[in-house]
Amino acid sequence: MTKQAFDALLLAAKALTNELPEVADFMPWPEDLRWAGIGHSDIPARTQVQNWQSEGVGSAADLHRAVQSAAPYADWARTYTEAEVGKHFLENYGYFELFGPTGHFQTTQARAYIAYWNGGLRYEWHHHEAEELYVVVSGSGLFLSESDENALLIRDETRLHRSNQPHAMHLTHGPILTYVLWRGTGVDKPAKMGRAW
Repeated sequence: MTKQAFDALLLAAKALTNELPEVADFMPWPEDLRWAGIGHSDIPARTQVQNWQSEGVGSAADLHRAVQSAAPYADWARTYTEAEVGKHFLENYGYFELFGPTGHFQTTQARAYIAYWNGGLRYEWHHHEAEELYVVVSGSGLFLSESDENALLIRDETRLHRSNQPHAMHLTHGPILTYVLWRGTGVDKPAKMGRAW
């Protein structure tokens, strides 16, 4: 069941990638994907994702449902510590690596995450060396970044963050589920809180 759920999730992610030109342009689909069979880990965000029913039709809605099916088997993680973001934040956020060097499907060509934040959170300023593209799968978020206009993004909309560009996200209208792609130098380094190295 585990691999079946992730095979379906991978197909749904590929469908959304092919449907949105800005996603396909950001990252060619990896050609060396192989199932890694890694274990799962549980955090509160897993239950929140499973209980959030998708609305509508289309590739993003299909991806949402595929994430829910795979959620019990995913290797959920959180980048930050309680000292950095607080206990409430940690209890309402999480992600797992769908594919990448340490993902459920392993590849050296790119990195893709499924990431979730609950409503009311403020994901404050942070940065990372890798270039990043957010794709909103469900919900919405107010995306803030230095050098770019702030924008409230909804399903199927994207946001590009350049290398080391400080950015933030405020969940003012409820939760958000995202498909997040990383490329370039620094894909093996975590994000850091704050506006500068």
